[in-house]
Amino acid sequence: MSESGLVARRQAELRLRVGEHLRGGEECGAALWVARVSGLPMVARVTRWQGAPQGVLGFGGSVLPENPESGLSGTAADLHRHLPENDAAAALALTGDRVMLLLAADSPPPEPAGWVRRLVGRGAPEPLPALTPVWECPRSGLAGAEAGDPEGELRLRFADGSGLAVAAPAMLALPFATQVSR
Repeated sequence: MSESGLVARRQAELRLRVGEHLRGGEECGAALWVARVSGLPMVARVTRWQGAPQGVLGFGGSVLPENPESGLSGTAADLHRHLPENDAAAALALTGDRVMLLLAADSPPPEPAGWVRRLVGRGAPEPLPALTPVWECPRSGLAGAEAGDPEGELRLRFADGSGLAVAAPAMLALPFATQVSR
């Protein structure tokens, strides 16, 4: 299977898992995996996410800690509180009515190394675990989104004036940002 075919299959599977939590008549417009922005350059994030040993590129075994006093407020701060810690990913979904953040239900959220490998790996990917919604806001609360290609960031702007950047695969962040502007 080609990489684009595998990505499409994994995205369809993610949308199905999100669909399990939609209300009657609600449709999933877009969904993707996101993680906390680590503050590391892209090469360090990708190297680390692909299972690099500790100490690669001069960093210890963990990503740089985030400053809790980073100036986040409002909706952005509320979403940030629900993101899993450093090396784990969460699903961000957009419907016509709301924006949702979902975590793996019965197991720890997928590690970026795992979802990157499964996304572009050659073997059959493991089934996606069930997801549990942990945060949501009305769709009208999301004022805009911008993909930071090739940085692998998705910058979210909320109607209350707050904003937050999350790490996201650029090839999936671009369509998500486009869907937000519709």
